[in-house]
Amino acid sequence: MDEAALPPQRAAQIAAAFASALDADDFSAAGRLVVEHCVYDTGNGLLEGRAAVLRSYAEASAWARSKLDDVRYESEVERVDGAIATVRFTDYLVMAGGRFHRHRCRQELRIGPQGKIVRIVHREIPGEREALQAFFEQCGIKR
Repeated sequence: MDEAALPPQRAAQIAAAFASALDADDFSAAGRLVVEHCVYDTGNGLLEGRAAVLRSYAEASAWARSKLDDVRYESEVERVDGAIATVRFTDYLVMAGGRFHRHRCRQELRIGPQGKIVRIVHREIPGEREALQAFFEQCGIKR
């Protein structure tokens, strides 16, 4: 079965399961949906290999949880085009004193013929990264 033949419903299910696992910080479950040689284009460089990809997600979540009073994640598959599913990730960040921020980004997940993610491409939503940095500065958090 080639990538183009992957049913859109199956691509959406795989993307939703991956995003849900990340939302729950269940990196083991997320790892079962990623091929060993997966490539992650973070927007700042390439990570190669399942372990590096999952470590990136785990370290980002651990950092956020160490700096903020509450962190919650929510995701949604926005669309599927052939073997590529686009997921919108939303992070809800809370600091004491009622400071709250919602950060969003998108990631394109290419699903291979074996039903696992072979490539991830991070896409910033215009203005989101700048607003996140302003929130961190307001909270006295250095990244």
